[in-house]
Amino acid sequence: MRSTVFHQSMHMREEDLFPQSTSCPFCNSTKRVTGPVLQNDPIVRLLRCLTCHAVSASRMPTPEVLTRYYSRYYSDAKEKITVDAPRRIASHILRHTQLPMSALAGRELSILDYGGGDGAISIRIAKNLLERGAKRIHIALLDYDQSDIDINDRHINLFRPDKLTEIVDRSMDLIIASAVIEHIPEPRDVLLKLLSSMRSSDSVFYARTPYVTPLLNFAKIIGTPFDFTYPAHVHDLGAKFWNNLLSVLPTAGRFQVLRSTPSIVETSIKRHFTRTLAAHILKIPGYILKESYGFVGGWEIIIRRHS
Repeated sequence: MRSTVFHQSMHMREEDLFPQSTSCPFCNSTKRVTGPVLQNDPIVRLLRCLTCHAVSASRMPTPEVLTRYYSRYYSDAKEKITVDAPRRIASHILRHTQLPMSALAGRELSILDYGGGDGAISIRIAKNLLERGAKRIHIALLDYDQSDIDINDRHINLFRPDKLTEIVDRSMDLIIASAVIEHIPEPRDVLLKLLSSMRSSDSVFYARTPYVTPLLNFAKIIGTPFDFTYPAHVHDLGAKFWNNLLSVLPTAGRFQVLRSTPSIVETSIKRHFTRTLAAHILKIPGYILKESYGFVGGWEIIIRRHS
């Protein structure tokens, strides 16, 4: 069993890893307990933070290793996005972020697509916004993949900043971090920057992350192999983490959670029938039981800036 169909694990050597940190990479708490082993020789475990509830790898890969990993992944992939149906994901994000279209009509809007692969999701959202009356859409796309994109729409301006720090604070109407936070060894400053990029009370932040630790533990009990896809995934972030995030970051009450729920299924019935059906069935109890149920496979959050 593998936590995602779009990545696979790679064994890390000692020289590929940083020493183990004593603190949580999200909230800096030192109150962490050990979890399942991801690999041996050298050993890497999952550590669960008792303060923010993030689950993270005990040792993080070096930037050089990650650059090699992702450059090879993108060169081998036919599509530069880790979902089966980007159009469905785009419609899902646009529907649940509740952007006030009456206020946005006739305006130029900005989207920050952080880790968005080839931009398939943000480009589809942009086209939808144009159909609803937006004047022009500017998309800032940050990703390892740097391939050319043919948008074929003069009302969409796509640019590729080299670093997240190039994004001006309070300049974005929609921030998308779909299936990317789990890949970032040091995510605290990234999350703070993404939140600070929200322009106004009409702006929203969407994130989607895997949450498979309960499934990993269950697979171990029944003797079934489970691939966490380390070092592609170095964090596992569920309901307890996302529902407590704003309380452990120095956001000073500037943001509020609009939606916190099991994430949309990233595969499709047409391309991955069994996996997709199982994912839908497993997620159903999570909509009702929320934090007390763990077999959801992933979680998503939508945050809005206070007026």
